[in-house]
Amino acid sequence: MTEVYKFSEPQLLLFFLVLVRMSAFIVSWPVFGVETISTPIKILFSVTLALLVFPTLHFSVEQQTVVSQSIVLMAAKEAVIGLMIGSLARFFFFAFQIAGELVSMSIGLSSAQMFNPALGGQASSVEQFYLAFATLFYLSVNGHHFLISGLVDSFRVVPISAELLNTGELKNVSMFVSQVVQIGLQFSAPIIVSILVVNLVLGVVGKTVPQMNVLVTSFPINILVGFAILILTLPLMMDEMGDFLQAATAGVFKMVKTF
Repeated sequence: MTEVYKFSEPQLLLFFLVLVRMSAFIVSWPVFGVETISTPIKILFSVTLALLVFPTLHFSVEQQTVVSQSIVLMAAKEAVIGLMIGSLARFFFFAFQIAGELVSMSIGLSSAQMFNPALGGQASSVEQFYLAFATLFYLSVNGHHFLISGLVDSFRVVPISAELLNTGELKNVSMFVSQVVQIGLQFSAPIIVSILVVNLVLGVVGKTVPQMNVLVTSFPINILVGFAILILTLPLMMDEMGDFLQAATAGVFKMVKTF
């Protein structure tokens, strides 16, 4: 068994390149790449993945020859590929972040900010709830397993080489971002529309009964209606999350194939 891990000098350099792609991915991938996961654990996981994946890869004589000549360029390329795969995979969670922020603004809880260690900054309570809900769903369907499998397959789709990345297709990232924003709007639309209707009704009531302080009354009503619609739409959201996760994963690796 130990014969598998006896590397020659070119193989050692190729292993280093595999480790670079793995490390860049681990730093940027969703759920496990957050700041709450300590750096030693990320390093250990990267090395473990590299040790498991490297014996399954097959390198040509040309790859072993060119690796010693362009190691710096190839290392930079592997780092970019790993970071892009991990960052693109996070787009699934950006949709829920957008939806949570829009819902917080509509029901009047946007000022209730708390530190979110997963994002490394301030986030509203509704936004954190949406992110936690999306994370649990992501783990329950083994999304991290599919992502690691896709990362291993990326060595076949985008092999280690000294060639520059094809950046011509990166323009599709903007289209991907627009789709994520659209999904976030769809997730938050029922609550936003409900709050709009409630405010219109309260406006009519305020004109009918001038003695009523509509501004003060609207805060608890908006929060009550917002949370009620949120609870009612969670099952519907879960039905859509599976299709969205599948489409997002397919979009990520479709872009990877163009590198």
